[in-house]
Amino acid sequence: MQIHQIRKAQLAAVAMAGFIGVFSANAEASQEFPEALQEAAGMACAPSCVVCHGVDPGTADTFTRKKLGATLFAYNGNPVAAHDTKALKANYAAYIASGTPEALNVKAKLAEGIDPETGVGLCGPTYGCGAHVASKAPPRNDWSAALWVVGAVVTGGLLRRRAWRKR
Repeated sequence: MQIHQIRKAQLAAVAMAGFIGVFSANAEASQEFPEALQEAAGMACAPSCVVCHGVDPGTADTFTRKKLGATLFAYNGNPVAAHDTKALKANYAAYIASGTPEALNVKAKLAEGIDPETGVGLCGPTYGCGAHVASKAPPRNDWSAALWVVGAVVTGGLLRRRAWRKR
């Protein structure tokens, strides 16, 4: 009977860890892309993720929120894999070489350190390791910290209950 209770506690801990793993936010940022875009566009600073993703930090699916991100990450059917700065630079070069008015506008705006879509400066003051000043805090919808705490409390309670029953 006692082994059955231990198995239930272990199963509950594994289920909680799996739940947290599935529903917590994934950090999929490629730290190399801002510097690669800075180099390719001849910018004075590395832009924030907002220029391509619309949010900071960006994720694997948010680059489609802005036209520049969608264009650079799949220009002429050449998708860019995570951390592939060569492909990103090649897509940027091909896009600019197309000579369209839109591409020339993007080239000029990025060289000035300005977001081509919003007209907002990309080279503002930065603090710390890649932190950028924002007009307001991003919405907080990440529940992973709370889920970890709940999981730790439940696991601790089950282990304590097991130790208490052994007395």
